[in-house]
Amino acid sequence: MSAAALYTQLVLLDRQKHRTARVRGWTDRRAAAGLNAVFCAAAEFAEACKAFPLLFIRSGEQDARGQPVITPVCLLGLEAGENLFVDDGTWTAAYEPAFLRRYPFALVDARQDGGDASAQAVAVDAGFGGLAEDGDGERLFGDDGEPTPYLQQVLQFLNDYESAVQVTRPIGAHLQSLGLLKDMRAAGKLTNGEPFAVDGFLVVDEEKLRALPDDVVLSMHRGGLLALVHAHLVSLSNLSRLVDRKSARRRA
Repeated sequence: MSAAALYTQLVLLDRQKHRTARVRGWTDRRAAAGLNAVFCAAAEFAEACKAFPLLFIRSGEQDARGQPVITPVCLLGLEAGENLFVDDGTWTAAYEPAFLRRYPFALVDARQDGGDASAQAVAVDAGFGGLAEDGDGERLFGDDGEPTPYLQQVLQFLNDYESAVQVTRPIGAHLQSLGLLKDMRAAGKLTNGEPFAVDGFLVVDEEKLRALPDDVVLSMHRGGLLALVHAHLVSLSNLSRLVDRKSARRRA
């Protein structure tokens, strides 16, 4: 799920350096072809659950209490480096996670020594083929050096995305504190007989969910967490669709 696998050369936007720069739309999704899972914000669950298995991972980070950070993701492939929703550069799913839709832009830490701990700035992937000094595309800055309406829309999307990330962060910890998460392993065979296995992910334990006290379930419902859990559980049926996609690739 590493953003580094998508962004190759993040640089801060500069009103002087990028005064005449233009950006074309991201139409060729080959840069995302090696991502087998991407972050999924809570606000995306309702739509994302229709297209992908929504799972949880231990991100490798720790929270303020020293506990592993649990992050929800959209599963895009059955093995590392595989995205079954990018076909010859085209995105083929009905929904595209915001993690990908923000490309080639991102908000990055812009703190100086002793500066604001929350300071962030807009960066762009200098390796993106749609970034150029001339030709077609949207200007980032006007002749006066001020952000264009296009860049203002980009900034709004990035801020909305970051807000969604912050809202999503506590969810994994809450599920973990309730003892609802368990390690998942799914294994089977493709239609050609080739074996596959998916592990390293976490799912909600339905038996433990049903055993929760009524007051806890009511609190989850009123807080919106129960709806997210249900979307997650519904999404697990999409694992078979990933198998179908991979089988179709093997046949091709």
